[in-house]
Amino acid sequence: MPPPPSTTTTQSSSQQLLSRENTLFKKVVRFYEQKQYKKGLTATREILKKCPNHGETLAMKGLILNSMGKKDEALESIRSGIKNNMASHIVWHVYGLYQRSERKYDEAIKAYKKALQCEKDSLTILRDLSLLQIQMRDLEGYKETRHQLFILKPGQRQSWIGFAMSYHLLGDFDMAQSVLEEFRKTQQDRPAPAPDKPYDNEHSEFLLYQNLVLRENGQYEEALRHIQIHEKDIYNKLSLAEIKYDLYMRLNTYDRAETILRDLIERNPENKKYYYMLEKCLNLTNSEEKSKLYENLMEKYPKADAPKQICLQFLIGEPFSKSIGSYLQKGFQKGVPSLFQSVKYLYSQTEKIQIIDTLLKTYLANLTKYGTFDVTTETDEVEPASTILWLQYYLSQHYDYLNQTDKAFEFIDQAIRDTPTLVELYMFKAKICKHAGDFQTAASLMDEAQSLDTADRFVNCKCTKYFLRANQINTALEIAGKFTRENSSPGDYLREMQCMWFELETARAYRRLKKYGDALKKCHEIDRHFQEFIEDQFDFHSYCLRKMVLCAYVDMLNLEDHMKGHRFFRQSAQIAVEIYIRLYDHPLSDHDDDKDENLANMSASEAKKLKNKQRKQQLREQQEKQKLIDAERKKKEFQRSRNKDDAEEEKVKEDDLVPERLERSDKPLEEAMRFLQPLEDFSANFLETHYLGFEVYYRRKKFLLMLRCLNRMKKLDSNNAKFHSCLMKFLKLMENEPITDERLRTIIDDELKGFNVKQGDSVKKIDDLNAEFLKKNFNSLTHRAEAAKVILLINPTNNVKAIELLTTFDSNFTDQNLKICSRIYESMQSGDYGSIDNSILEKYRNECHKRWPQANLFQTNPTPPPYTSCDSQTNGGAASQDQN
Repeated sequence: MPPPPSTTTTQSSSQQLLSRENTLFKKVVRFYEQKQYKKGLTATREILKKCPNHGETLAMKGLILNSMGKKDEALESIRSGIKNNMASHIVWHVYGLYQRSERKYDEAIKAYKKALQCEKDSLTILRDLSLLQIQMRDLEGYKETRHQLFILKPGQRQSWIGFAMSYHLLGDFDMAQSVLEEFRKTQQDRPAPAPDKPYDNEHSEFLLYQNLVLRENGQYEEALRHIQIHEKDIYNKLSLAEIKYDLYMRLNTYDRAETILRDLIERNPENKKYYYMLEKCLNLTNSEEKSKLYENLMEKYPKADAPKQICLQFLIGEPFSKSIGSYLQKGFQKGVPSLFQSVKYLYSQTEKIQIIDTLLKTYLANLTKYGTFDVTTETDEVEPASTILWLQYYLSQHYDYLNQTDKAFEFIDQAIRDTPTLVELYMFKAKICKHAGDFQTAASLMDEAQSLDTADRFVNCKCTKYFLRANQINTALEIAGKFTRENSSPGDYLREMQCMWFELETARAYRRLKKYGDALKKCHEIDRHFQEFIEDQFDFHSYCLRKMVLCAYVDMLNLEDHMKGHRFFRQSAQIAVEIYIRLYDHPLSDHDDDKDENLANMSASEAKKLKNKQRKQQLREQQEKQKLIDAERKKKEFQRSRNKDDAEEEKVKEDDLVPERLERSDKPLEEAMRFLQPLEDFSANFLETHYLGFEVYYRRKKFLLMLRCLNRMKKLDSNNAKFHSCLMKFLKLMENEPITDERLRTIIDDELKGFNVKQGDSVKKIDDLNAEFLKKNFNSLTHRAEAAKVILLINPTNNVKAIELLTTFDSNFTDQNLKICSRIYESMQSGDYGSIDNSILEKYRNECHKRWPQANLFQTNPTPPPYTSCDSQTNGGAASQDQN
């Protein structure tokens, strides 16, 4: 609830209330504070009977109506209040509160500033204004407002801290430190802590914040001196130790830094960060020195896994073989399901893969024949039967990672035959099927896994995700519904809980099913979640200053400033932009509403009858849905009317996301820009961002913006296939539509010199540039696919050479895998390479089916889904899905 407005008043005679009404007006404010909206509304009506044009009462009535969800009446009442008393700071403050509740922060700031013109020393208005300014990151305005608050209330702790914080956020560390130090001096006479509470947490947090300002200002000696003087008053000893280590390292006092690090390792021997910090502190450069260090550490902490795992990174040859052998054996004996994940990083080195492979084969042979890992040692001890089970589990993961799918299936099937009740085995077999492109079987296996342990939420989530990847959306909702609130729709509950992995996977499934409106709806829902994250920080601006959690507050502000750089937002935004580009290129027509596959086999009259029937059914469903919505609304209104002191406030009403409306947008490129702009702001280090940006600007004919995207792509990866195709499209566009603006042409000519596409003063032929690109990347299927697009760009009517580039198989290709071939096949199906004869498509599908027989995409009749209640389209999805 917004805070109540300031009630100090300087009214004109026509707006002054009599004593009784003035007392009643104060009660109105109190009722609002206590959320007794019914009583407050009754009181305002009594005042308005006597003084119908009293502006402040009208404004308060509007504020109460706004809290009760009656937005239109509220705004009308507040505007009437302003009209009747424009000189009152209360009416402007109330108008600012209303705009703030509507998230129109710029308008709210204007209203607060107008209120301050009427009452310049109002603490309430200044505090509210400062909150909005920090929310909007108006740091200069925030500094001025905090300065005014500091002058008005110099005895309050929040005034000092807010004033210092304003300078800190602006980068004026000296001034911030000066204010903080003066405030610290005032705290020297604070009362002694109670015996049962030896530490003053708030003062401790203040000291850590003061030290943070010193460190950010580069005053490392002063920061170290400060931390040493006040060490006894700082409660967070872990942060204290890490700060001291950092300062000692910056001041080259390595012996003291080492002492602190060894204490930290003693405190938490599983934190790898401390071991790497110790290496840096001791300046260890070669493997021998590191080996000696970690031998001592492993001897001191025999149960810690972290030093053992770090050792495996730099050891080679026989020492590596001995260390990895010991580590794997203990994992098999203990039955550690995550053993492969803990050593997967070693698989980036071919030599280590060979050593691990040899050891695994030896272990399997010895355990099968002798029941022990090593037959050379004289021991009668036989390993338990579970050891070979976990070895087989690891072997299946090992061969799956090496793309030896048959061997992976062999070992996981053997493990399941020996132990048919172990959940992890079914889960990993599902993962192998997913990697092989068989999403239907993978979903079925994952469902079997969750049936073995229905109380495990993690397995349930995995099962849900696998059904979504198999495009079985309804079944996925049923599975997820086992852990959602009773008597509520699983989809609505997951959206309310901001379960973004589910929404992201659902968006991908809808896109594969070509239900672009539903996919866009999920992308917009994720966008709204991130907007809510940004809005939610509002409540913490005053809380963090009051509770003195200042370092965490600064971290939160930095996090919020880059919130939309999170992978969930990035991936959903990419999906949305791609869909909008596709809808711009291929707008949906009325015929796209026909979802029935049998329409092609019907006569015109039958098809028309079926279409009318479907439309009537859709209309009935919409009417039923609207009835449910209306009934729910009436129920809420009835409950609200029964509760006279209803304290519920309605949130800002968002526009309904209607899939049909989203996929038939009149301006898809403008909608795409809503997602593209945050990508460019927060995900600029991803080449895909600038590729999508280029595609949008290419269709909008924005030459300089296209050039900017090309420059950024070049910096990230100058040999990227997408960068090449975008550059060729740019040159072709310039060729087809010559630039008449002399200044623009000069800028572009100067920039093109950096792309190595000019020969003298003229640009090279696109044919020649594409031929050079193909020659340079002849063994890359990805590069050949983009070169084929360029060939079609030059001559759209002749796609013979382009098809040859796409459909050629060669064992020498470095990226001839399921993911790339699936992407090429889907692109050919969707017409990205022009009109292709069905016989060519069928031939390519058969070739792919021979290489990846389990992939649903290349099967004539994909494995049917195990549930009949699923979506009508379950083709196994795009094999280009995530491979992890």
